[in-house]
Amino acid sequence: MSNGEKYMDDIRRLASIKPHRGPASPGEKEAVDYVESRMKELGLDPVVEPFRSNKHFYISWALHSALCMAGCALAFWNPWVAAALILLVAVSYYGETSTRFFIFRRLFPTGPSHHVLGKLKPKGEARKVVYVAAHLDAGQQGFTFNPKSAENTQAFFKKHLGMQPPLLAIIFYFMLINFLVCLLAGAFGLNLLVKLLLVGTGALHLIPIVIFIPHEFAKICPGASDNASAVAVMLELARRFKASPLENTELRFLGDGSEETNMYGMTWYMMKHQKELDKDNTYFLIPETVGAARPRVVVGEGVCWVVEHSHELSAALLMSAKELGHKEVTPIYLRTGGTDASPATVRGFKASVMIAMNENDYPPNYHWFTDIPENIDLNTVRLVTDIFETTIKKIDAFF
Repeated sequence: MSNGEKYMDDIRRLASIKPHRGPASPGEKEAVDYVESRMKELGLDPVVEPFRSNKHFYISWALHSALCMAGCALAFWNPWVAAALILLVAVSYYGETSTRFFIFRRLFPTGPSHHVLGKLKPKGEARKVVYVAAHLDAGQQGFTFNPKSAENTQAFFKKHLGMQPPLLAIIFYFMLINFLVCLLAGAFGLNLLVKLLLVGTGALHLIPIVIFIPHEFAKICPGASDNASAVAVMLELARRFKASPLENTELRFLGDGSEETNMYGMTWYMMKHQKELDKDNTYFLIPETVGAARPRVVVGEGVCWVVEHSHELSAALLMSAKELGHKEVTPIYLRTGGTDASPATVRGFKASVMIAMNENDYPPNYHWFTDIPENIDLNTVRLVTDIFETTIKKIDAFF
């Protein structure tokens, strides 16, 4: 069986799970069981770790906007209390979107999710640890992910602003404006201008509420590229390094659950295990949505503001791509959300990501029903695998 057939076997199997493999669902557990069995075939002696996942981030974000609207209304009676409420909401939103901490999201129910971890020991003493982490779940579709409108929006921002659309960041800016207007109301009273600002800036939050609530109940996409392709990359890397172990680096292959909950699964993993890990000698490499188009290296990401990933890891990925003859692999900043690298990066660990995007800096078929195995480009999947393999060897030899 060729490498390509192994890639596609994994991708087809994961994308065929019915009714879906959404976060904290029976289908996600089926994906965990499948990856566990594949790891056993490869001799990784995998361990499955259960946890409780809070998957209701769309409703949580809608609650944040609703509380800001309530705060603007409250300002007509007590602007100082309103300002305090909105400040708390803004802090909570920052915590959730950055994966640093959770406040209001803790109010929502949780469901069972799982990680599966397989390890490969080096030939000699393990002086370094490299994680290759690929999430197993698939994400909601939702009308904002319609490729026609979503990609056109991305193309507009790229052409005119040279960036991805910071739509989630704009909500945070709305919150800061609400806070400032409440301070104005407290300091100068409720004149006509302040009243208009309270009503107008509060009403802005109707937009995210209208967007987020339907997404909470949207169908789950098949998830062939996002993220079965990355799981296939992870398993192929395990096969290669099982056949040819590293000298001084332990490899850990993490199939994590509940990424499509704004990285809640990886956040839980880091919160539980970060004290066991040496920040100076632990590295996280994340393949994310690598099923088609041009591979890119994500050098930074974030919602409220961008956080830079490890410069040395990102440089190693770019250098590896160049050595393999692929100068088209270039860096990019993500402003539309985050990946499983964020929970590691914001906690002081070295992490970097590879993602595949088209000429508009948009992942083909992203979160849509067309994200199926028939739309996978194996050349992209193989290239990402080769770049990761070369980078891991560099870490072992030179880091």
